[in-house]
Amino acid sequence: MHTDHVRRAYSFVCLDCGHGWEATYDIDVSEDGRGGVLATYHLGGRLVRSPLQHPRCPDCEGRKVRIMRPGRVAGAHLHER
Repeated sequence: MHTDHVRRAYSFVCLDCGHGWEATYDIDVSEDGRGGVLATYHLGGRLVRSPLQHPRCPDCEGRKVRIMRPGRVAGAHLHER
């Protein structure tokens, strides 16, 4: 079974508490043997759930999280100064 390794970055903002953060995930993508795609996400070397399907705020544990392209949170913090 062939596995592709990709790295993807995302920006997140919690719609409950306003916390913003960014994270870069290492993703292993392979076929599941039935023609489907299987993607496993790693953050800091740890296996984690997909941030696209199960986002959760690390500050308040809220589940209303907006996912944006990378750099959006860092750019917003620069404008605050």
